[in-house]
Amino acid sequence: MQANTFIKKHEKEQSKDIAAEPGKEFIFRLKDGKEVGRAGTLNGLEGLIRTLPIESLEFHSEGKHFSAWLRYIKQDKIANAFDRIDSKGEKLRQELLEALKLNKL
Repeated sequence: MQANTFIKKHEKEQSKDIAAEPGKEFIFRLKDGKEVGRAGTLNGLEGLIRTLPIESLEFHSEGKHFSAWLRYIKQDKIANAFDRIDSKGEKLRQELLEALKLNKL
């Protein structure tokens, strides 16, 4: 396979993103209900997991909010991986990102 063909194939694969219907985005909140971010796509979710306060990630992980939304966008494999995570702090962030990386289509 020529390098250009490989690069084009890789770029095409990278451009695929799973999106929720408009108005059905994942809304990141803090425990007090304050909104701190919205993700309408799987890649958007990943980007916000990388940057948002750990307090928000812990809130949503403990409530299984991530897995509910992931199942809504038909990402059961990732949802199941998220359900098995029981960490806190930066370890939680890293495990969520690793689960996304390992289970993306």
